[in-house]
Amino acid sequence: MNYVTAGRADAILKAAVAERDRRIADLERQVVALKKQIAVAQEPMPVAAPVAAPRVDVQAPQAPRSVEVTKIKRRTGEAERKAMREKHRQQQQARQPAEAAQKSESKAMLEGRSFLYVGGRDCQVAHLRQIASSYGANLIHHDGGLREAVSRIDNVLPSVDCVFCPIDCISHDACIRVKTGCKKWEKAFVPLRNGSKSSFERALQSMSQEGTAQ
Repeated sequence: MNYVTAGRADAILKAAVAERDRRIADLERQVVALKKQIAVAQEPMPVAAPVAAPRVDVQAPQAPRSVEVTKIKRRTGEAERKAMREKHRQQQQARQPAEAAQKSESKAMLEGRSFLYVGGRDCQVAHLRQIASSYGANLIHHDGGLREAVSRIDNVLPSVDCVFCPIDCISHDACIRVKTGCKKWEKAFVPLRNGSKSSFERALQSMSQEGTAQ
């Protein structure tokens, strides 16, 4: 299993942040330049001093200048929106290596551990083993007494780290047997809401995160 080391993740994160800051700085300089153009364009045009000849009020044409200001404002707005989008994109990219490293580190907390899964549905067992394997763990299954002797649970318990039991797919006798054995051997007992793959994976995720926090 390939893991991203903490040092590698930190280097990737720093490089992404530096590139983000550079691109955002470029966009901000563009915005400042465009705002200066707007300020210049909005300055009143000088009006010539009136002559002694018969006074005729002439209003300077404003339409072309107004159009120019509008175009500059539009470009400024587009540049600001582009800067915001770029900042958001860079932040997302910078988080990805760190999140991947954290996820790998969490999974590594279950590496080499062994779990017993009692009950559930036979059609799900292969999928459950695959999920456990993705965390580097080994999964042992007991059908809860449908075909296997319940007494086998006592033989397996000493060799596992914890026991999972889907409360909707296990007999009462098997559940009692598991709880008693877990207490005797000081093993963790993890009841699951149901026998689904997602329920089992959520339990593994919770265990891995608790291990990382510790």
